[in-house]
Amino acid sequence: MLAVLAIVATPSYGGEKKAKSTTEKGATGMSDSWVTAKTKIALYADGRVKGTQVNVDTSNGVVTLRGKVDSEQAKNAAADVAKGIEGAKSVKNELQVVAPAERKAVDASDDQITNQVKDRLSKDPHLKNADIDVRSDAKVVTLTGKVPDIMLSASASEIARAVPGVDSVRNDLSVVSTKSKKYSKSRGDDRSGAVSAGYRENVKAAQDAMKAKGFDPGPIDGIMGPKTTSALKDFQKKEGLQVTGRLNAETQARLEGRSGM
Repeated sequence: MLAVLAIVATPSYGGEKKAKSTTEKGATGMSDSWVTAKTKIALYADGRVKGTQVNVDTSNGVVTLRGKVDSEQAKNAAADVAKGIEGAKSVKNELQVVAPAERKAVDASDDQITNQVKDRLSKDPHLKNADIDVRSDAKVVTLTGKVPDIMLSASASEIARAVPGVDSVRNDLSVVSTKSKKYSKSRGDDRSGAVSAGYRENVKAAQDAMKAKGFDPGPIDGIMGPKTTSALKDFQKKEGLQVTGRLNAETQARLEGRSGM
């Protein structure tokens, strides 16, 4: 399962004119977290590659793809998808091709797929109250509705793509800012790098959980700073998860004492 949530830039307050975060790209206004989320959403929407097999990381506009995919075609497709994301300067394709030892045919009906996606979304602590409508047509899942931020939009795609039988996910979710209440398509021109109130609460909950488990995340402030990221990596390593330093759905589930998806 791919890490969906990423570090985002903190907005300025009180009229202060602070420099943009180092994760932002001044020339385009795109943040690295924005590029990462958009790449993930696009990967889940592409039937040539299993987006859940690919870990995406963006630094200064350079997108790095890691993980294991089933074929060389899937590896090349993932790179093509990443290169097409607005704001991506270049792509480092570090994906490994590992053919699956065996494949299990999944013969799920669209109704079954729709119900499973709805069930998994309803069990996610950060999406269970979101206004998301699900439909499946020829094993292509379409998500419509509203979510608080771009990272949760990517998380919804990740959850849907992980359901057996799903070939791809079309993400038509609208992202609503907790400040402006203006809506923008997550597949369109959402360039906000601001940390939403919901995301801060998610980070604070993770910080509390890590501290309770003996990992020092630093201040419980809802900010994904270096110390919190380091503690998260230590936790992921101990739990046998993919070490990304990102608060993805699987890590959240493990922190909350759930088995994950």
